Amino acid sequence: MSFTRPSKPSVARAYWVVESKFLAGAYPGAADPAAHRHRVEQLWKLGIRTFINLVEEAETNNYGQPFLRYDGLLRELASAAGEFVTHLRFPIEDLGVPSADRMTCILDAVDLSLAADRPVFIHCFGGVGRTGISVCCWLIRHGHVEPNQAIEMLKTLREADETTCHRPAPENSRQCQFVESWR
Repeated sequence: MSFTRPSKPSVARAYWVVESKFLAGAYPGAADPAAHRHRVEQLWKLGIRTFINLVEEAETNNYGQPFLRYDGLLRELASAAGEFVTHLRFPIEDLGVPSADRMTCILDAVDLSLAADRPVFIHCFGGVGRTGISVCCWLIRHGHVEPNQAIEMLKTLREADETTCHRPAPENSRQCQFVESWR
């Protein structure tokens, strides 16, 4: 798969890693049920068929509210379209880093979906830290960048997410060190 700078996606709080194939960003729902449904439907309409969720099961938003589940809505959309959808959870502690094995599993899930021509959306809460290190490690795995260039490439890709592009990604030195040591 060749790598070129993707365009801005038509959905907010996200950025293409690989145009029309691999999208990354923030939690795909919302606290408001109507907004929640709308955002998930937008991702479905973009063709996303594999959702990789890095949020912990009991994690809450900035107001202490649990995240609304969206896997049932995905199954509903898939059933209505006569298709199937995949929702995988690889929880990583907020502001944390995964084990090397967990990251390998995340990257394998992305790669298997892409190989099956099933566009992927990977997310955490804000789409910055955990999502950012996953994208960086994927770019390194596929030789698009060297470990010391991955964070700069991520910054360029994240320019499409106008809401969070000003925030540093990864979010802390531990996450940056994880990326820079990834092989």
